[in-house]
Amino acid sequence: MENHQQDFLQARQMSTLIKSILLCLLLFGCTSEKRRSIKYEVIDSDEAIEVILPDITNWNRWGPDDEIGTLNFITPEKITKASTLIKKGITVSLARQTSMTQTKGVREGRYEMQKGAYGSRDFVGAVWHGFAVTHLDGLSHVFADTAQMYNGYPVSNISERGAQQLGIEKLAERGIVGRGVLIDAAEYLDGGITLGQAITPHDLNLILDREQVKIKSGDILFVRTGLGTKNTREKRAGLHPSCVVWMHENEVALLGGDGDNDAHPIPFDRWSSPFHTKASLIWGSHLLIMLTLKHLVKCANKSSDMSFLYLSIHGELKEPPAVRLIPLRFSE
Repeated sequence: MENHQQDFLQARQMSTLIKSILLCLLLFGCTSEKRRSIKYEVIDSDEAIEVILPDITNWNRWGPDDEIGTLNFITPEKITKASTLIKKGITVSLARQTSMTQTKGVREGRYEMQKGAYGSRDFVGAVWHGFAVTHLDGLSHVFADTAQMYNGYPVSNISERGAQQLGIEKLAERGIVGRGVLIDAAEYLDGGITLGQAITPHDLNLILDREQVKIKSGDILFVRTGLGTKNTREKRAGLHPSCVVWMHENEVALLGGDGDNDAHPIPFDRWSSPFHTKASLIWGSHLLIMLTLKHLVKCANKSSDMSFLYLSIHGELKEPPAVRLIPLRFSE
């Protein structure tokens, strides 16, 4: 069985205690007044993570009908303020250049150019997940058990025709627009980053201090390891599990990275890939996976500014779309 499949099996094998906690939070609500600061420095085991689940869950935080999770942190006021970052109108793509038929690792990839007498059209298809393609993981990507998804929505509402709830079309209704922040771990951590290295909350704070940037509620965060395509399923740099709490406490709206956002391998079992297989479920966060951040870094270095306006427009699809991710970077 592939490691990816094992991750999903682990995600479904949550303890009765954890499922009971989530159900109680869904029924009785979870308000900001009830939240408390969590000591993420002591999260060093599966058991330690499970203890803090009631404090990091966003189930029912925005009501029982919520389908966009942490994107709720991006308010109209925050979008308006982010638009003031525009200076020159330079646009930068974060998508990897990928061939459906030639790039290694693309699953069930197919491409066909259909040429007629008066024009042409093309067909593109693939399993839009894995380590070969830039993609966005939706909130219907991971199940709590065989019955529930984020916010308690039933798994039975997922079929081969799409997702009745938590589908990608919920993002198409509003797009994703907000203040983006680049955390360049490859540049600002002493010694750089190596495969398998786990970036800790302390590292994130250190980098932000060196970049002279402060995280704000509703920010869209991009963490660069600098390893790009060297990050693989077997060994990759990324965030330590304790960073789930850091993201939660800083009210990060969306997370992206040049890997799948998780470090591997790490000495955890049930929570070995907390961002990829648990964050969307408990925390309610979409994830941007396998980005190319080198062009964004080049713009940041020119302007000496790590904040920018991020814009992503998604098609009206219930299936994961072939999205071109477009951040707008304007500070030169």
